Amino acid sequence: MAGRVLTRGADADMPDGIKPPARLGNCDPLSLSTVFRGVQVLQTAITGLPIHEIRGGVKLDKVSSIVLQPDVNRSRRDFLADMVASMVLDGNAFVRLVRFDGEVVSCEVLPPSLVTVSDDGNDPAAPKLRYSYLGHDYTADQIVHCKFLNVPGRLRGLGPISAAREEVEAAQMARTYKAKFYSDGSNLKGYLQTEEKVTPQVAKDAKEAWKATGEAGDVKVLGSKLKYVPLDMKPADLQFLETQKFDTTQIARLLGIPASIMLAAVDGSNLTYSNIEQSWIEFADYTLAAYAGEIEELFNRLLPRGRTAAFDWDSSRRANMADRFNAYKTAIEAGWMDVNEVRAREALPPLIAAPQPEPQEQPQEQETQNEA
Repeated sequence: MAGRVLTRGADADMPDGIKPPARLGNCDPLSLSTVFRGVQVLQTAITGLPIHEIRGGVKLDKVSSIVLQPDVNRSRRDFLADMVASMVLDGNAFVRLVRFDGEVVSCEVLPPSLVTVSDDGNDPAAPKLRYSYLGHDYTADQIVHCKFLNVPGRLRGLGPISAAREEVEAAQMARTYKAKFYSDGSNLKGYLQTEEKVTPQVAKDAKEAWKATGEAGDVKVLGSKLKYVPLDMKPADLQFLETQKFDTTQIARLLGIPASIMLAAVDGSNLTYSNIEQSWIEFADYTLAAYAGEIEELFNRLLPRGRTAAFDWDSSRRANMADRFNAYKTAIEAGWMDVNEVRAREALPPLIAAPQPEPQEQPQEQETQNEA
């Protein structure tokens, strides 16, 4: 690849993984209500998490300006929402670093569909990445590439929507077919029935008379003992509802979002408060953490040495936090942990003089003597 010039339209000469993935025809995945809901849930969950800076295992009181507002022209919420949407829909988030006097002063999220990744080296294990955006080339020091799913040998990451394109396209085709079924005039809406023998001319005249345009509330008149039989096909008979439910469950599973959050019911599942609560905790651990981890790595690259950024997950694990605090209370009362040890586990600075629990006296049995 060294020294090669890649031009638009030369797909045969462009290796797999360099060019951006093909788009989903003329249909945007966000036009599906399930995909739209899933992206909105992920954006809301990530942008609503507080973020802290940690140094030496202790949470700092103040947050750096680059973490507080990565893009000086936009809010942090919009910046994080763009990163999440890029990783969900494309699997890649490209952040351009803006420097002033050698210091990074702002970050800009680029549309992933307009970014091309190429390797100027010969060793896939040590690539020399080059990024092209709107006719300009950037190095790895100028662009931070965040991948949702990293695969060795691939220059671009994989996202849930781009990786499972067939499932998304199947849901789009089912929705289009359902819309055309009710709007297409070629579908039979009913038929004229009679027990007598009908000649082709009589059938033609009856059909034309029935199809004649009439005003609203008009009355149709049938002759020759004709009877109109409507073909009322319910959505349940056409399995439109089952198909829509299946597509919703598939996309929710693809995005890693519990069905309860997607407002979808799963057949055969017994939803209670405890297992819904547990599913939300698993949603934070195995889905949100994938997006939050890439964002934290971006901030860690921009922060001074020795400082790291971390999202505060207590807001999404309230029940788990309550159980943890009850365990701390039991440990302090039992005497095998003190307040400073608990604060260290919660990334809080120690108290100057931590109060120590008073030892509890063990009740002693008093022997009673029986008087003779």
